[in-house]
Amino acid sequence: MKIPFQQLSSQLTKPLLPVYFVTGDEPFQLDEACRMIREAALQQGFSERQIFHVDRSFDWSSLAAEGNNLSLFSEKKLIELRIPNAKPGREGTKALQQYSESLPEDTILLISAGKLEAAQTKSKWLKSLEQVGALLQIWPIEIGRLPQWIQQRLSLRGLSAEPEALKILADRIEGNLLAADQEFEKLLLLYGEGALSTEQIQSAVSDSARYDIFSFADATLSGDPERVAKLIFGLKAEGVEAVLMLWALQREIRCLYRIQEEMLSGSNLNSAMAAQRVWDKRKPLISRAIQRGSLNQSRNWLQRCQQLDRIIKGQRAGKAWDELLELALQVAGQPLLVSA
Repeated sequence: MKIPFQQLSSQLTKPLLPVYFVTGDEPFQLDEACRMIREAALQQGFSERQIFHVDRSFDWSSLAAEGNNLSLFSEKKLIELRIPNAKPGREGTKALQQYSESLPEDTILLISAGKLEAAQTKSKWLKSLEQVGALLQIWPIEIGRLPQWIQQRLSLRGLSAEPEALKILADRIEGNLLAADQEFEKLLLLYGEGALSTEQIQSAVSDSARYDIFSFADATLSGDPERVAKLIFGLKAEGVEAVLMLWALQREIRCLYRIQEEMLSGSNLNSAMAAQRVWDKRKPLISRAIQRGSLNQSRNWLQRCQQLDRIIKGQRAGKAWDELLELALQVAGQPLLVSA
């Protein structure tokens, strides 16, 4: 079964499942989920622990051997299987499916892995693990939910903050939850338990935000020009190549264009998005972008992407980052040229 991260704590108060598969590309929450499962296992008597790190030379027969290896002291056992790239390979998928079909007694298997590809979520080996255990897919916290998450983490330390202070914190720690947790500890040490003022947070919390090209693409679709500019400047400062930024933006524009073509041919928005395999989570973003633009606009934006690609490659004169910012702001609904 699938378990949202938010429901993991309550699930762990019940008798534990034989398998937990924790996967995602948000390391702080992934590590926290694994820690919660370990602690619950220890509390329920699974005191023996064996860790396997999966790489190219890993012997998958050791998984079954360890599961069938009875402890001298008959202790319950926790087996941890760590697969950083989330790709167990042919031997691994076979071994995991066999394990799920012949579960050893008094044993919990905790698998931690990177983000699964869409095709993997439909695979037979993963479905077999889901049927006997739990699948936790860890997603990055969206910027709109970040203040709520911050408030929850602060409250665990006896701290609270007013909405404006929460927004400042969210801006400074976005995409870097590990740094955020460290900042919360620092605030507790500096000011003790209680309410934090905006001034205290501004003076104490450093800017630890990490951005990525997908957040940038989402900001353009959502129609948030201020955030688009912030992400572009932030990613440029972090050394991200303009060509990667263009790739992310062009991919979304091309998706908009194809959806608009489908709609021009008579399809409704939902059918057009389904034809382009838009995930449910992204449909609101796409819908807002469709409402702001037209097929002709998307066609012009794609032409500008081609021109920008030539600028980046040195085949045409121009300032790549300035052009990228202007185009992204237009897609976000604000045709304004700002110097980078």
